[in-house]
Amino acid sequence: RDPENLLGKGENLGITCALIPSHLPGIELGLRHDPLGVPFHNCPMEGKDVVVDAEECIIGGLKNAGKGWAMLMESLGAGRGISLPAQSAGGNKLVARLASNHATIRKQFGLPIGKFEGVEEPMARIAANSYFTESMSQYVLSALDQGIAPPVVTAMAKFACTEMARETLKEGMDVLGGAGISMGPRNNIATGWIAIPISITVEGANILTRTLMIFGQGALRAHPYAFKEVDAIDNNNLQAFDRAFWGHIGHVVRNTFRSFLLSMTRGMLACSPHGGPSKKYFKKLAWASASFAIMADLSMGLLGGKLKVKEKLTGRFADILIWMFIASAVLKKFDADGRKKEHEPLLHYSMQLAFHRIQTAFDGIFSNMDVPLIGLFFKGPIRWWSRINTMSFEPSDALGNKVVSLMMDNESVREVLTRGVYIPKDPMDGFGRMEKAYYKIKEAAPFEKKIKKAMRKKELPKGTIYSVLDQAVAKGIITAAERVIVQEAEQLRYDAIQVDAFNAKEYGPGGLPEKEPGVVERRSHES
Repeated sequence: RDPENLLGKGENLGITCALIPSHLPGIELGLRHDPLGVPFHNCPMEGKDVVVDAEECIIGGLKNAGKGWAMLMESLGAGRGISLPAQSAGGNKLVARLASNHATIRKQFGLPIGKFEGVEEPMARIAANSYFTESMSQYVLSALDQGIAPPVVTAMAKFACTEMARETLKEGMDVLGGAGISMGPRNNIATGWIAIPISITVEGANILTRTLMIFGQGALRAHPYAFKEVDAIDNNNLQAFDRAFWGHIGHVVRNTFRSFLLSMTRGMLACSPHGGPSKKYFKKLAWASASFAIMADLSMGLLGGKLKVKEKLTGRFADILIWMFIASAVLKKFDADGRKKEHEPLLHYSMQLAFHRIQTAFDGIFSNMDVPLIGLFFKGPIRWWSRINTMSFEPSDALGNKVVSLMMDNESVREVLTRGVYIPKDPMDGFGRMEKAYYKIKEAAPFEKKIKKAMRKKELPKGTIYSVLDQAVAKGIITAAERVIVQEAEQLRYDAIQVDAFNAKEYGPGGLPEKEPGVVERRSHES
């Protein structure tokens, strides 16, 4: 407020944003918070009788006094599309790299654990989430770079990326096992797992973002006629309302026929900007979009004001909108990366998963459309038709196997999933140690294959590869130089799967920081 109207803009200006130096007289720094033990410096500031230069402190000067709410919304709209999606994408890349390394290095029953189908499942989801979040982050940043700050799109990106980061960290903890839960210099994932609820909560709690904002705001803001109708009513403009209303009616009729035709033909009548492996997904996206548009209009018309309290329903509409956005971002990324053949399994897995999630959300809407009489139509014939004419099933086991195999073995795919992630050169760093072991194991793989083949032919006795190296060299199965590589790979493998362990003194208060990480004497334990 400006009670004395010093700025000449009236007494009630509204919110004003200003940058206030914390050292000024009258400023008091509040108590610090401790968010999950993560060094995230955060405390409130209070001021009483603080004198500042309004022209210098108000953001943008005196002319922006009273414009704080717009500033906050614009800042939030842009900011949440940058920091948290980028952080989530980076975290997912790190987990994808760590998991693929660990699944190659760690063996069980003589096989890398990444070859077991039970481990393949979470690893495939890790790969998909890394692909999803990088696609979304790039897509949103390209819009922001052009000066566009769409609040609903950035809200979708923040929600989806942070939720995927939470899932990825959970799956990564499962894959790494003891290496993920044993704290110490070798552990590169536990701190992220501890901290992930912070990103879920800040810049718009995910529960409210999904159930209230994305569809609640998006349905009005993104609709070609609904906002115009509301605006015309606010301004008491009958002509503008008539134009918007009849345009809305025509929009509903067009979408009804479009949705019906695309549903009957499974999207085949839709156009696609590209041929090749992505063609069918562009068509399915048009089908999903048409179905979403007509259901959104019907829900607004049938439920009216009740829709804003039907948060489970609006949450499902938000899910559809989010996954259509994700699918669009993935198609854009696949095209931007050169539509490479080796990336096709990633494309197929990601798109099938996206459309399966869209289908699940539609089924939930049809099952819970509680409207007299018409609700029975949705719960009966429409839901039945939706289930037999599903957009997509979950990705198959075989497709998941292809994705994980590429994630573990194909350098181009590893690069697209982990591009930009920092890889330490220090072999004593937990991550650097795994990287060195991974590439040495890959170098030794052809020579180990020769030894295993000789074992099957009974040219060598059965046992561990390490135990028959001398005989393998003596019989000419591998050379002395190849033996050295196999030995180095085995030594690095063994070292890479060890976890940190400390004695009572080291583990006590102040014990660990006195010694250099990676140098303190530890007992070795396999994870």
